[in-house]
Formats: sequence, C-alpha cells, structure tokens
Amino acid sequence: MNDDDLNELIDAFTAECEEFLQSMETNLLAMEAAGLKERQAAVKEMFRAAHSIKGAGSMLGFQNVSAAAHTLEDCFVILRDRTDLSALEPTTVSVLLQGVDALKKITIESVQHSDVTTPDQTENLEAIAQIFAQFQAKYGKSEQPPVPAASPSPAPDTLKLIFEQQVPALFNRLETELSQASEADLAKSVTALNQVYYQLSGLAGMLQLPDFGKVAAALSALIESPDLTLQRLQSEGWAIAQNLQTARQQILEGRAIDIPEISPTPPLSPSPPLPLSPSPTPPEISPSPTLPVANPQRPTIRVDLERLTELVNLVGELVINRTNLELQESELRGEVKRIRRNIVDLSQFGGQLREEYDRLSFAEWRGGNGNSGLGKLAAAETEFPVIANGKSSPVHAHFDILEMDRYTEFHSTAAEVIETAQAISHSATKLDTLAMKFERSTDQLRRITEQLRSRVMQLRVVSFSRAVDHLPRALREMCLTYDKDVNLLLVGRDTKIDESLLDALRDPLIHLVRNAFDHGIEMPEVRQASGKPASGQIEIEARHQGGQTIITVADDGKGIDPEIIRRKVVTKGLATEEQAQEFSIAELYDFLFWPGFSTTEGVSDLSGRGVGLDVVRTNLRAVRGTVKVDSRLGKGTSFIIKLPLLLSITDALMVKTDHNKIAVPLDAVEEILHIKASEVHLAGNQPMLWWREEFIRLVRMQDLLEYSVVGPDAPSPDPLTQDEIPVLVLASTEGMLAVAVERLIGQQEIVVKPLPPPLSKPRGVLGTTILGDGRVVNILDVDDLVGQPVVNSSIAAVSGKVEEIPPSSSQSPQILVVDDSYTIRQLLSLTLTRARYRVVQAKDGVDALEKLQNGLDCSLAIVDIEMPRMDGFELLRSIRSTERFAKIPVAMLTSRSGEKHRQMAMELGANQYFTKPYSEAQLLQAIPKLIHHSRI
Repeated sequence: MNDDDLNELIDAFTAECEEFLQSMETNLLAMEAAGLKERQAAVKEMFRAAHSIKGAGSMLGFQNVSAAAHTLEDCFVILRDRTDLSALEPTTVSVLLQGVDALKKITIESVQHSDVTTPDQTENLEAIAQIFAQFQAKYGKSEQPPVPAASPSPAPDTLKLIFEQQVPALFNRLETELSQASEADLAKSVTALNQVYYQLSGLAGMLQLPDFGKVAAALSALIESPDLTLQRLQSEGWAIAQNLQTARQQILEGRAIDIPEISPTPPLSPSPPLPLSPSPTPPEISPSPTLPVANPQRPTIRVDLERLTELVNLVGELVINRTNLELQESELRGEVKRIRRNIVDLSQFGGQLREEYDRLSFAEWRGGNGNSGLGKLAAAETEFPVIANGKSSPVHAHFDILEMDRYTEFHSTAAEVIETAQAISHSATKLDTLAMKFERSTDQLRRITEQLRSRVMQLRVVSFSRAVDHLPRALREMCLTYDKDVNLLLVGRDTKIDESLLDALRDPLIHLVRNAFDHGIEMPEVRQASGKPASGQIEIEARHQGGQTIITVADDGKGIDPEIIRRKVVTKGLATEEQAQEFSIAELYDFLFWPGFSTTEGVSDLSGRGVGLDVVRTNLRAVRGTVKVDSRLGKGTSFIIKLPLLLSITDALMVKTDHNKIAVPLDAVEEILHIKASEVHLAGNQPMLWWREEFIRLVRMQDLLEYSVVGPDAPSPDPLTQDEIPVLVLASTEGMLAVAVERLIGQQEIVVKPLPPPLSKPRGVLGTTILGDGRVVNILDVDDLVGQPVVNSSIAAVSGKVEEIPPSSSQSPQILVVDDSYTIRQLLSLTLTRARYRVVQAKDGVDALEKLQNGLDCSLAIVDIEMPRMDGFELLRSIRSTERFAKIPVAMLTSRSGEKHRQMAMELGANQYFTKPYSEAQLLQAIPKLIHHSRI
C-alpha cells in the first residue's frame, strides 16, 4: 500500500469518525426529551458508534483514538447496564458530551500528528478517564474483572478464528515485502512494512494482546532505525516474521507468549532468508482467500473541485443543447406534416388533370354526335399532338377511338405529375420514419441527460443537516449558561445544498442563532408576563424555490424595534435626526449588518460588539448569497437567507409581457387564472383580486420590473384592459400576489444560470436561461417581487364596474393545531402558513390547554380526537366549559369517520368535522367561514 492509498484510508477514517461523533452528540441531546425505549435505543447506537471508532482507529494504528473510544465505550456500557435511564440526569448527558468533545479533539490531533502523543492529547485522554472514573464511582464497578490479555487458558473461538483465517494474510504480505525488497525500492518497502505494522498493532490493541503487540513493535523499531540497510531489513525482518509466527501458534494453543529478543547484529554475508518454521521448507500458508483487515470502505477517488464544477456546467450546456434538439425535432415533425398535406394536394391536382383530359376526349362522343365529338377531339389533338403507340400507324387505322386508347402530351404530363407526387410521398414516408426515430432518440437522450444530471449533482450536494447538526448542542449550552428555555426546530434537514456552501453557512447560522437567543428570546418570566409560553422557539427551515436555496431563521421573541435602531443611528453619527426620520423600515434593518453596529448597550459574551450580523452578510456575499430581515414587534424576527444553486434545472412557466419573454419558476405559481375586467376591484388606486376568500394585490408584471426593452412593433397592450386577463397568483415567504401578464406561452424545463461576477443581481431577477432557439430569457425572483411596492403607479382605467373596497387588515389570524402526530402537525402547519395564517402547534390536549391558559390568542383550533394524556373530546369539553375560550371555533380533524364520533363531537360543541385524509382545498375554504362566524 502506497502513501496515496494510506491517505485515502485516513480520509475515509476521518469522515467516518465525524459521522459517528455527530451521531453520538445527536443521540445524547435527544435523550433528554425522549422516552425510556428511545433512550435505550440511543445508548445502544452510541455504544456501536464508539466501538466502530475504536476498531477503525486500531486498524490504522491510531492507538490514542482507540484507547479513548474504548474508555467512552465503557461509559456507555455502564449507562446501559447499571443506570435507570428513565431517571436520566442532565448532568450525565453534559459529562458524556464533554467526553465526545474530548474524543473529537483526540481524533483530529491523531490524524494531524500521526498519533504522536501531544500534551493536549494527554489532557483529553485524562479527561475521558476521569469521566469513566466518575461513572464507576457513581454507578458502581463491574462485578467481573477484565480478562488478562495473555491468558494461559485456551484462546476463545473468536480469537482462534481471527488468528487462523485473517492473520496469515498479513504474514504472507510481510514475507512478500521482505523477499521483494531491493536497494532501489527500499523506501517503498519500508512504507509497505509500516502499513503491515499498523495493522498488526491495531489487531493487538483491539484483541487486548499487549505481548503480541510487543512482538510486532520490533518491526516498527527496525524500519524506523536511521541506519537501515537492505541486508539488515531482510535478516532481522525474517527473524521478526518467525517470532510473529511462533506467537500466533502460542496464542492458538492458549499458551502465554514467550519470544526471545532479536539480536540486531546483521549477518556477515548475504544469504537466503531464514524459513519461518523449523522445517527446511517454507511455512504452509492457507491458500484459501481471506478477508483483509483493511477498512471496508468502497473504493473512492478524490476529484479537484474545479474539474467537478466544469463537469456540472457541461451538464447544464448539455441540457440546453438537448432543448435545442427537441425544438428542431418539433420543427422537423411540423415540416413533414406540411409536406404530406402538399403531397395530397399535388396528387389531387394530377388526378384532376387526367379526369379533365378524359372528359374532353369522350364526353361529347358519348352524346351521339360523332362529327361534333370528333371535331373537338381533332382540336385537342391539334393543340396536344397524339403520341404514337408502339405499333405502326397503319395498324391503328383498323381501330376506332373506343377500341384503342390514344394519348397526347397533356395526358403524359398529368401522368408525370402523379408519378412525381407518388415519389415525393414515398420520400415523405421515409422522412416521417426518420422523424419518429429522431423523436425516440431525443426521448432517450432526455432520460439519459436526466440521469446524468442527477448523478453529477449528487457529487456536489450534501444534506442541510450537516450545516445545522451542531446547533442543538450549542443552543443547549447557552440555555444552561444563561438560564433560558429555548427549543430549536429544524425543518428541511434533508434539503440538498452544495457542499462548497457548508463552510460559508456554518458561521452565519451560529451567529443568527446566538442573535435570536440573546436579542430575540425573552427571559421566561418576561415571556409569561406578555402571554407567551415560558419556552421560546427558534426555527431553521431550508427549502428550494425557483432555482435557489432559501434558509429561514425565525424566533418567536420580542422582535426588533425600528425606533431603537433609528436612535442608535443618530447616536453613532451615521445620519442626522432629520435623515433618520425618513429611513424606511427596510433601510433601518440594513444598519444591523454594518460593522460595529449593535442595539445592545452593554457588551457581553454573546452580543454588544456588532460583529455577528456583519459576519453573516460578509460570508454570504462571498458565495453570492443575500440576507433579509422581517420582524414584527412583540411577535418575533425572521432572517431570510437566499443562496444560488450551483446548477438548477427546473420547470418554468413562460409568459409574455411588454414584448419580452419571462420565465416564472413553476413552484412559485400557486394558481393560473383567466379573469374578466369586472372581477377587478379597487382599494384606492390599487387593483385587488378576490381570491380564496381574501383580497390580494393585482399588479401588471411590467410595473414590477425596473428594466424595459423597446420592441420593433407597436407598444404592448395593457393586460388590465383586455377582455380576458391572464393572471398568475404567486406565492412566496412574503405572501401572495396576483400578477397580470399579456399572454401565457407554456411550461418549459429550463436551466437556471445565476449572473456571474462582477455583475450584481438585479432586483426581481433570479438569473437567466437559454432557450432552444438560443434566446436568453430572464427568470423572475418571486420573493423579491412579492411585497415590494409598485414602481410605476400609473394604473389605467379598468372598467366602469370597479367596486371600491376597504383595505384588508395586515394582521393574519392565528390557528392552534392540536395533534399527537408530528408529521400531521407539520403538514398542516405548512398548509396554513402558505395560506398566510399564523400557526401554533400542540402535541396533545394538555399541551393545548396550557397554551390557552397562558394567554394564547387564537382564532381557530383544529383538534385531533385520539391523543395521549387528553383526547380531543376532553379538550373540546374543557374549551366549551371555560368562559374565556368558549367562543373559539373548534374543527375536529380525525381518522374516525363514523357517525358516532361525529355526533359526539357536534354535541360537545364542535363547529366542523373533517376526516383524514383531508382535502386541503376544502379545509382552506372552510377556515375563513369558521373564523368569520366566531367574530359575529
């Protein structure tokens, strides 16, 4: 094994250890809120993780890693066998988390310093040993003492199996390297022998055979000696091999290892290597294939990031050219159809020519007037001379016109036209066949391209969980330090992001969580005084939308007071008082990202230095990301991060507006409507559209965009003045918006290409795409457009039937969702949030009742029936019997569809009864009516 192979194994070991350590940390954090069975399963999982790290470290010769993992493994054994997991103490979890941290540091330092024991490693090893001693002192020592490594009793079956089947393969490799060593390749042989030593030493450590490890240590001492020669390597190496063989035999017989020391004196002259056994023949090695002791990782290669990026870009170009090919294929099919129509017309024309000739020749003759008919025929023959048949004309004289056909040039011309039409038809049939083959090939190319795109993208993407899995631990430490109770909710952990974005995201997410914890979440007593639950919540959500990754960090804290920012801006001399009064809310929020700007008066370990949010914006700019703030005073704050995807192939709706084609990401289109002008209402000068029981803004797309391309033809018609107005209802984190366009073109798969540096991203434009005909089309950034004021406020008169309506309230209703199923709660919450409702979740009736008693103001409660602690019927009875809550409308959402359950719910006072699986449209349609009924 060369250095590259060893480095690959070490890289695989490092990645594997990171996964195991993260798994241990995640399980420890989850145990605090888990039940007994979940805790038992978590302890088993952590034990397996520590055991795997121990074995892998031993195999690669990282003895410090193996020893530390073994000690931590013993701690998990004590936790599994000698503790009451139902009464798990938080201090136990904290101590084990410290042990995981120490093991992590030992692993990193061992890889960096080739397992050389440093003072830091010694300190971390002692820390893990102290944790084990604390566990033994608290929970008692094991009743059975550890078995000595070199026991005089016969070897266990497992030990015999390893030394009978796996160890001979290592000895065989040792012999091969010694026999093939040469002066020219001495360094290469030393590297290979060093790897053999690592495997033998790791095997001794894993099986707790220190005496066998001492025999193997002689090999390490030999190859590390500064004056090593080929003669000495072979002479002493064969002696070490002989001793290893003897030690193996003694272990198999159950005897203690007793091997004499090897004399370092080299032989006087080169001689053949000594045999490994007393017999004159070489030792017999089992010829059967054996499993190697190497790490069982699948073969991997390392690829330069720039080459991978080039490959991803080439896949995008392939998709664009495939789209061009599909366009050409469609045009070819159209041309073939046009040719076939023309061939039919040509065939009909040729047939008409022949019929016309026959009519001229025989119509009057059939009428009985022979002279007249012959006269007309003679005239035709004069204009079109008769073409002689193959026989002599005297013979023709014996036949009249009915007995022998006579042909003119007119007839031959018609026949040639028909034959040409038939030949063209035959060629068109071949073209049609080729077009069908072309279509099948294009379809096959589409499937292959999709598979290639999927595989290539998987090379560069990882789960979002790798960027946030360390946050629960950090938040827990802050909660213990600052006496706050804050829950962290991670949504979209499996969302795929580019691996190159991980480093750029870690620091911003840490700072945003710290900012939410310190500035946003109030102390428990303050929260309770304001009618909030004592426990705060920070939610981090990741999702893909319109060719970009959107990450939202939201808290339910006190929000940001813009007036405090305004005063701070004036105090710091960043603007005069008059200027500060003119700043909009968005402009004030932008000051939060300035270096050194902080709204906190004092400086603490968490805040006050004005560094955190500055780091957020700086790191995101490095990867062409953006961050935006949305806050409601007393309700909470959201930081919305947008990151461009390296390459996104998505579906888009192509529309036409103001002479331009625009691509609208299809996942942002909530609904496509065709409305009449009479359906448009006005709130002041703002057109509004009544959609799903609420009014939403209606704007023209050209009013949202800040660029204009003058077309060669007449001005584009105003969409709002058309008889039928095509309208797109767009959904984003900012809310809903109805956009009127000139014309809908159709759906198309596009490649999203972000604008390259140094071009800055225009507002409202996500990027560009290239169509099959080579034209470049802009892609809308829906999140930028929804919520922004209309730039061009000139609204044309729509209709005389416009109805004036009052502006709608910006305060959206709050809905309490009560269900013991986490999946149902999340699914329902996403549905309601997308419909612009605020949602509070409760896991059962007791949890819901506590939230209501703590001052939760909700406009509707959606309640399941079958739940632990308090079911839906009991909760409904409690709500109706309490005067404060009696007017809250309650909708039951349950899998029980029987009439008995429905009747019981209605008797207890339920306002509506839905059964699972529920219709999202039906539910959203009923909610405004329920809320409106409660307000009457």
